[in-house]
Amino acid sequence: MAKNTGTESDFQYIKEDDYKTLISVYQQKTFDLFNQNIALEAKVSTLNSLIKELNTTIEEMAKVQERQTKRTSKSRQKVQSAPPETTESFGEEETFN
Repeated sequence: MAKNTGTESDFQYIKEDDYKTLISVYQQKTFDLFNQNIALEAKVSTLNSLIKELNTTIEEMAKVQERQTKRTSKSRQKVQSAPPETTESFGEEETFN
């Protein structure tokens, strides 16, 4: 003869109304969890789109900063490569008195 486990013996004498109550509670909990899951998925979707927008903004800001850095380095190169101005070139030029 097989022995009943503890859980089987606990439910052996449950009435039909108790089963209905148990099923009702399971349905409520399942419904609550289902709704929470949907709400969390909606939040994830919203936050993912926000992340995409912020990444796009970061990329645009990086491009602007890169352009500014290139402009600054080009202007520095022009200043450095420009011939130096000489103010002491009186030796060979004509002077007027």
